Amino acid sequence: MKSRLSGSMSAHILVLTILTMQPAFAVSSFETDATRVTVSGTDFDPQGPATTGSILSEVQTSDGFDTTFNGDAFARGAADDTGAGAVEVNGIFASGNQSNSLTATSILTSEITNTTGGIAPFAYDFFLAGPRLTILDFAGLSETDDPTIRAFFDFRVSLDFGSGFVPFVISQGELKGGIDSHTLATAGTDQLGSTFFSDSSSVFGYQFDDLDSAITGLLAAGETLSVKSQLFVDLDAPGFEGGGAASIGDPLDLSSGGFSGSLSIVPVPAAVWLFGSGLIGLIGIARRKKAA
Repeated sequence: MKSRLSGSMSAHILVLTILTMQPAFAVSSFETDATRVTVSGTDFDPQGPATTGSILSEVQTSDGFDTTFNGDAFARGAADDTGAGAVEVNGIFASGNQSNSLTATSILTSEITNTTGGIAPFAYDFFLAGPRLTILDFAGLSETDDPTIRAFFDFRVSLDFGSGFVPFVISQGELKGGIDSHTLATAGTDQLGSTFFSDSSSVFGYQFDDLDSAITGLLAAGETLSVKSQLFVDLDAPGFEGGGAASIGDPLDLSSGGFSGSLSIVPVPAAVWLFGSGLIGLIGIARRKKAA
């Protein structure tokens, strides 16, 4: 009788442990936009929900190869609720218009609540495919020209424990000027390495390294954590036979790279003593059965 009672108590402890340690699931949402600014005005294109895993927002103009030519340009931002995103801006300008600007943004927000009944660790695992900055220099540009071509990216991860978002990861890169006279600057808490490339005598740029990392910490019982990952690219290109591009992944095909992130809770250590008691009970039962 004593052995049965011991086994029954251990079984109840195990059931309690399993119920206590049920994982919480993150809820994700996103917002994206694409903007083009020219001398004729601003085009803005917000995006709707994604159902196929990849969506496109594009602002495109083409005025023909004449004296009023303002160039071909597009801005794309894409994201889905699985935690994937990408952005791209790309433009060629051949007039004296100095108001050309392209931006694209994707913001992915994930939220999770610790429902384990005790303190639990969380992890936000993320991967950023290396951003890419390109400049098309047809007119001997320099970083000292005013204004000059500028290609820029900004990636950041911010956490909110209930009192507002605070950035924990920031990575930025900026390329200005022409192939013979340019500057590359990086900034942020996670500055990525880069590799120079030149596709021709007038097209050059930098390919940045990937960023594969995780943010971890502890959540109190009932505490909610929101994680916001923002991808932003910008191109400012005065129209004197110049252009450029900035991208993080491919917004037309999110499966080919860009950003991906996953927020989760691992319900240990608050229930670890229950887990230990249940485990001891199971080990004890197994040993008694083996001995019998």
